[in-house]
Amino acid sequence: MGSREFMEHLKEAALVAKESFYVQAMTFEGDAAGEELIDIMIESPADDKRLLIDSFSKVVISDSFVFSTRYLKDSAFRKEITQTRVLIKKAEQSGVKIQFTNPVGWLMSKYPLRNHKKMMIADDEVAFLGGINFSDHNFEWHDIMIQIDDKEIGHLMAEDFRKTWIGKNQSIRQSREESDLWFLNGIKSKALYSSLFDKIQTASQSVTVISPYVSEPLMSVLKGCSGRGLKVQIISPSENNKSLFGEYVLSELRKGYFSLRHYPGMFHLKAILIDNNELIIGSSNYDLISYYFEQEVVLSSKQKQLIESFRSDVLKPILDESREVLTGKSSAKAKIIMNGLAVFCRFASGTVLRPK
Repeated sequence: MGSREFMEHLKEAALVAKESFYVQAMTFEGDAAGEELIDIMIESPADDKRLLIDSFSKVVISDSFVFSTRYLKDSAFRKEITQTRVLIKKAEQSGVKIQFTNPVGWLMSKYPLRNHKKMMIADDEVAFLGGINFSDHNFEWHDIMIQIDDKEIGHLMAEDFRKTWIGKNQSIRQSREESDLWFLNGIKSKALYSSLFDKIQTASQSVTVISPYVSEPLMSVLKGCSGRGLKVQIISPSENNKSLFGEYVLSELRKGYFSLRHYPGMFHLKAILIDNNELIIGSSNYDLISYYFEQEVVLSSKQKQLIESFRSDVLKPILDESREVLTGKSSAKAKIIMNGLAVFCRFASGTVLRPK
């Protein structure tokens, strides 16, 4: 479901919650989206209402650093920064507990170590996960949240939320009959990522990746699939808010191991469909930063109803509206930056930024 439908379902779950209502996101801003969330949380009758926000939102608002020249030039930007603080205070005064994850450190020395999860749970039963953050510009992007009406999965997600609340970030795979939950912790989760990527490598026919930020290590996995004769397809936005990733994918397209489609505008959806019978979906971008540093939540599922809904309600419209890109474009800049980023990630994850 997209942002509007998601908020309707989230409100419905919040208003019937009795014991607990938990919300976690990387981005929260003092605009219409943020205000709507706070109003929902205040209105919820749940006894235990908590909001986890990553410290990213203390330093970045509307995709701009708070301490940037924009602060001096843009009165609307300054107003949104102030309104974010006002909304948080309003929520706390109304009984909503709020906590920030992952401090950015002195001079933002720990900036890469973000908690990137987007998930909500009502009464340990009804759960949502996906890619949507609570800001107006995120709501405008094409994105997805899935609702999971499974008490066991809801409980596992609520337990992860409560652990994060006290500063314990899990690195664990929780298996069920048709679905697995993956709580990934970047620095501590390389083995888990390898296990997740094994699912892709066992594909027998096709792999479709929908993501704006495809990079290593996923690209090497896709290259291996193509080498076995599988159909590998990447769908990315035509107007990427992080242009480096768009240039990188176009540069890789010249190597011929995948086909590429561009969806008009920007989207923030991250999903991988394997052989049309297994779906991987959640907050991870499967890029260098997610892999090395960020906490993520991902669901892998073979549940037929979920996959059929994804194919008909998400994948088909995206394919219908996107266009095939036939020619790649070499980008020395993208290659140099990506190679440099890979070196930085390997070094920093093992030394400077390793959490205690």
